[in-house]
Amino acid sequence: MTEELSAPPPLPDLGAASQPGPNEWHYVVNGARRGPVTATTIKNLLNKKEIETDTQVWRKDMPEWKPLRESDLGELVASEPPAISSKHIGNGYVWTLAFLPIVLGVIEAMVSASNQDAAARAVAFGIPYHASRGLPFQVPVVINGLLGWLDDRRLQQAGYGSRATRVTSVLLTPVYLFMRAKRLKQRPYYAVAWVVCLIIGFLIYASVES
Repeated sequence: MTEELSAPPPLPDLGAASQPGPNEWHYVVNGARRGPVTATTIKNLLNKKEIETDTQVWRKDMPEWKPLRESDLGELVASEPPAISSKHIGNGYVWTLAFLPIVLGVIEAMVSASNQDAAARAVAFGIPYHASRGLPFQVPVVINGLLGWLDDRRLQQAGYGSRATRVTSVLLTPVYLFMRAKRLKQRPYYAVAWVVCLIIGFLIYASVES
């Protein structure tokens, strides 16, 4: 009896302690597993728009990964309506962004051609030559930023917006267009069109300038 009372307790099973508990969750971001974290952490990530309602989640005793909305965490988003179908989101702003480089290239080419004609007349008639100035660089920056902001605002209202799209929509137009297409599960036609239009706009300007 004395020996039983003085015996030390058994050592804890370290292997079992390292396993995630039934209330600890794993989730997927950019194709990588994250966690384990608590349900409270999942809720905070949702509020920060760092994960979405269809983010894949898993915890112990679940046979497979499930979208967050369809798991036991579904109550976290039950009070929020799901994002609307991407078919109902207009693409007017992004297509305007896509063709904007051509418009700007044509404007700059017209200014350059006008300057060349004015210079030729000045030489021929011995009159002063005054070159016209093209668009200030702030103009296309502001136009791109405004159109991107308006489109991202539309995404926010539809339930697709995030911190990343909010920043790239104003500062990085091509990145935003590809990110938008991926987020809405659309083919990135308007993103590719922006790249093509940028090249064409540059070629138009270069052909006149040369």
